[in-house]
This record gives sequence, structure tokens and C-alpha cells, in this order.
Amino acid sequence: MQAMFRTKTLIIMTALMVSFLIPTVVFAESDTVTFGTAVVTNDQAVNDSLVVSMSGVTPPAEGSAYNAVLVSSDGSKSLDLGALSVIQPVIQGVIQATGNINFVYDSTSEGYDGEDLFATYSRIKLTNGSGGSTAYSDNVPVNAAVYINSLMADINSIDAHLATAIASAFSAQSSSDIDEIKTQIGTAVADASAISALADGLGANATAAAAEDVEDSNLSEGAVGVIASAANISSWVNAAKTTADNDIASQTSASVANIFAAKIFNELSAARNGWDGNTDGTISSSTGEGGMAQARASAQQMATLTLEAKDLPGSETSTVPGDKPASSGGSVLGLGLPSVGESIIRDLILLSFMLGIAMVGVGSVILSRNRT
Repeated sequence: MQAMFRTKTLIIMTALMVSFLIPTVVFAESDTVTFGTAVVTNDQAVNDSLVVSMSGVTPPAEGSAYNAVLVSSDGSKSLDLGALSVIQPVIQGVIQATGNINFVYDSTSEGYDGEDLFATYSRIKLTNGSGGSTAYSDNVPVNAAVYINSLMADINSIDAHLATAIASAFSAQSSSDIDEIKTQIGTAVADASAISALADGLGANATAAAAEDVEDSNLSEGAVGVIASAANISSWVNAAKTTADNDIASQTSASVANIFAAKIFNELSAARNGWDGNTDGTISSSTGEGGMAQARASAQQMATLTLEAKDLPGSETSTVPGDKPASSGGSVLGLGLPSVGESIIRDLILLSFMLGIAMVGVGSVILSRNRT
């Protein structure tokens, strides 16, 4: 009887321990509450504006206000964007306990200087008053920020190349001089290889950035948009170069050359601004539609800050060698192995722990029976 009692006790204890662990694995990350986002956008320049949209926000103490502050990854630089108003809705005459924040920092804001905000700041905190404690915050992982800034820099270079190319193609399609047409088209496609190479490199940086936090949907979804748009850019630019080489270089008729110049103009314009391939009225960051503008929007999505009621982590220093663009991304040594900190490692550890406990329990039962 005593042996049977010990056996039952061991089984019950094992079952209880496993039952406590299973909910921990399943629901470990389900209790995170987000209150909104802070998104870098364009106003008068690239990434010079920030839009904060939040809901369910507890109003600050009476007579106080939340202040939005951008902070660099290493904590050495900060930019106070000013006070934020919490608007509490009134429903059936009752003022609600929480409210919304809709704040825009742009060229009309005090202290605006047109700088690329994400180039310097990858963190945000909402403080209780100026210089007070942190109420809400978020940060882009420092390595992800490095990769995103690298791909944004390449997107800016693509934009500059395409602006020059489009201007030359525009002049060519309206010229009546065949030699002038050939000269302008030659200028238009002169940087085709450089543009294509830059576009091909966007995917590596986008993939590497997304791998820094595999659970961040903005990083992963934005990376998909960047990769699709980059492929479109390269395809359209190469098509323009082919048209120039095959249909204009040996052309003797200015009117015929004008037709092909117009085709090149459209292809280069699509590479820069995108193309509404399915004629639904919008241009998405998808195959056959997204261009440079959509790649930039997807990169900005990757830089989205998702605000939670927490303090910022300690300062971070990039471990990207030389802070240079990625040659391959997403895994250790490019072998498809998960990088340090990925959720799969945590899950495997927890699973191993659970299996270990179960094995100890089963072993104890067997040992007890053998002794009996």
C-alpha cells in the first residue's frame, strides 16, 4: 500500500508540473498590450516627420501632459518632439477613463529642421511631463536599425538615379532630332546597371533586419514589400536598357524613336513611382506594382515603433561589422540556422525542460514499481 501511495503521488506531482508549464509555453507572449504606433513618414524631406497614433491611453495627472522624446540606440542623443494631448471620448454623456493620442511632428512643429529622424533615432518614449518617468515606449533593435538605414540609403540613391534618368527620357520622347534622342536615351539608361545592383542589394538588408526580431510583424511584412518592389525596379530598369539597345541605338527615324523613348519613360517612371498593375486605384509593395516609392514606404513600415506601457531597455551598440549592409541575412553563417535570440531557441529550451520533468516522473514511477 505504501509503495502504491508513493507511485500515485509521483504521478500526480509530474502531471501538475507539466500542466503548469504548458500554459506558460502557449500563453507566454499573449499578455503583451500595445497602445498604438509611431511611424516615420515624409513631409518636406525623407523621414522628416513622425506620426503617433494611440488608443486606450490613461490620461496623465491633472495639469500634466505626456512628452514624446526620440532617443538614439546608444542613448547619447535625444529629440523632444513636444507635448501630446490625450482626447477622452464622451459616450452617452460619460467621459471615458482612457483616451486617444493623434500627434504629428512635421515641418509646422517647433524645432523641426528637416533631418532624417530614423537615421539618428530608433527609440521613442512618452514621458510623464518633460523629463519625467517613462509611461510608454518602444525601440527598433539596434542591428535592425543599421540594416534599415542601409537599405534606406540605397533607396535614396536609386531615387536620385531614376530622377535623372526620367528627365532625360522625357526630353527624348518629345525631340525631333534623332541624334538628340539617342544622346538623351543614352543618358537615361547609363546608370541602369548601378540602379539594378542597388535594387538587388535591398533584399539582403531587409532580410537581415527582419531576422533581428522574427516576432515583429512590421519588420517581416515590410521586408516582403521591400524585396518585391526591389525586384520590380530591377526588372523595369533592365527592360528600359534593352529597349534602348535594341530599338533606339540603330534607329534612323525620329518619330519611331519617340515611340520607344516613351516606352522607356514609362518603364523608368514605374521603377520610381510604381505601377497600378491590377488597375484597382492603388499601388502596393507587391510583385508587378511596387517601385522605389513603395520600397521606401515598406522600409518605413519596418521602422514602425509599437508603443507599450514599459520603460526603454538599456543602451545598445551595433554588432553589425562596420555598420555595413548585409551580404546575406536571416541566419547564422548563412546556413539557415536560427540566430541568437530567436523564439525557436526559447521554445526548444522550454520543451526540453518539460520533457525532462516528464522523464523524471516516469523514471520515478518505474523505479518505485521495481522496488515493490
